Amino acid sequence: MENVILLSNNTSNKGSLTLHPKLAESMGITRTTRRLVRFGAKTYQTTVNISDQLPLNGASLSQDILDMLNIPQQCHLEIKQNGNELQIGPFIGLLVGHYQSSLKKYLNDLLDYVFHYREVKGAILVFSLEHVDKSNHTVKGYLYNPQSKQWEEGTFPYPSSIFVMTSSVSTAWIQHFQKILGDVVFNNFLLNRWSIQKKLASSIGVKCYLPDTNLYGSPQDLYYFLKKFPNLIVKPLNCANRSAINIILKDSTTLVITNLRKMETKIFKFYNRDQAFSIFSKYFKEGEYLIQESIDVPGYRTISVRIITVKVHLGQWKAMGLFTRGEQSEVHAGKLQPVVKFEKEMVRDFLQHSDLHASLTYQELIHISIDTLKEIESMGVHFANAAVDITIGELGDIWISDIDHCHPSHEIALVAGYPELYYEILKTNMLYAKKLAGF
Repeated sequence: MENVILLSNNTSNKGSLTLHPKLAESMGITRTTRRLVRFGAKTYQTTVNISDQLPLNGASLSQDILDMLNIPQQCHLEIKQNGNELQIGPFIGLLVGHYQSSLKKYLNDLLDYVFHYREVKGAILVFSLEHVDKSNHTVKGYLYNPQSKQWEEGTFPYPSSIFVMTSSVSTAWIQHFQKILGDVVFNNFLLNRWSIQKKLASSIGVKCYLPDTNLYGSPQDLYYFLKKFPNLIVKPLNCANRSAINIILKDSTTLVITNLRKMETKIFKFYNRDQAFSIFSKYFKEGEYLIQESIDVPGYRTISVRIITVKVHLGQWKAMGLFTRGEQSEVHAGKLQPVVKFEKEMVRDFLQHSDLHASLTYQELIHISIDTLKEIESMGVHFANAAVDITIGELGDIWISDIDHCHPSHEIALVAGYPELYYEILKTNMLYAKKLAGF
C-alpha cells in the first residue's frame, strides 16, 4: 500500500493525529498510541487515533501540529513509520544561493525540477542561506504548490535532505546542516581542481587517464611546462569557474593565447624569458591555477565527450547521457558546432574500429567516469550530481579532461534535442534527494 495521505486538519482536538484503519495497519498501528510526528527537522509529540470515518489513506492532524510544523496541506505527502516517529514528507530542500535576491531570478528555471512532481511528490522548498534561522532551525523560502504549479513564499523547518546547487556554501554551513540533519546534504564540498587531481593521480584505476598536470605557482612554472608541452591548458583551481585558457608555443618567440570560453585569440611576441613571464603575469595569479597538457594538439584528431553521471535513488552512479560536438567542416572551421548525443557508432567511425571494439570503448568511457567519481567520493565528500569530460584521441587514447561537480547544467541534453532525457536526469536527482529524505 502506497502511503500517500489525504491530509486534513482537525480543529476540535489538540496534539492528535487520526489515521484511517488501513493506513494505520500498514504502519503496524492497531490501537491508540503515542508517537512523534516529524516534518523536516522538527517533531511534535502526538496521540495517534484510528477512525474509519476518514477516507482511505486519510490522515487528520490537529491544527496546532499543522501550525507548529508548518506542514503544507496542498502538497502530495506520504507518511512513513521510522522507529518511534511518523515521518511526513518527503521534504526536499534545493539550496540555490546565498542571497534571496539571486534566488528569485532562478525560480522559473527551477520549475524543471518539479516537472515529474507526481513521481517525486512531497514538499519541495527552494531557499537561500540569507533567510536561514540557525537558532530555530527554520528557513524562509519558496515551496512548490502542485495545485497552482507555482512557488509560494513561506517559513518552514529545515528540510529532511538538501541538494546544494551553488558553490557559495561554506564548509561551516554544510557542517551546521549535517549536525542537525545527518549525512543528507549532497554536492556539499569545495574541493578544487588541484585537490581532485592529486587524488586521482594516486588511484591505480584512474591515473593512467590523466594528462600531465602541475600547479601554477609562478610564471616560471608555466614557462618551463610550455617548453615540455608546447600546447597546454590553464584552468582556475576553483571548479565553479569553467573558463580555461589555451596557450600554444607556436615557435621560439610566439605565443598564441585563446580564451576557450569566449573563443578569443591573441598573439604575443617575446624575445626572452622575462617578457614571457610578464605576459603570463597579466593573465594568471600565482597559486590560483593549474597547468595541464593539452590533448587537442594541431594535426591530431580528437573528440571530446561530456558524460552526465548522477546517482539513482538507491545510491549507485549511472551515466545518464553522453554528448559531444558535431562534425567540423571547412565552412564552420574554428566555430563551436551543435551539441549532439554521443553514440557508439561515432566511436566506430572516429577510430575505424569494429562494432564490438567500438562498443567496448564506449562502455569503457562510462566505467572511467563512474570510477573517477567514486575516487573523489573516497575523499569523504557526498555528491550525486556530476559531469565528467573525456577526450579521445585518434589512436584510441583516452584522457580525463575535467570533472564538473559544481551544479553542472544538464541543459546540454535540451540543446542536443533530448528534452525527455533532460527531465529524466532532473527527476533522478530528485528521487535521490527523496531517498535521503527517508522515502
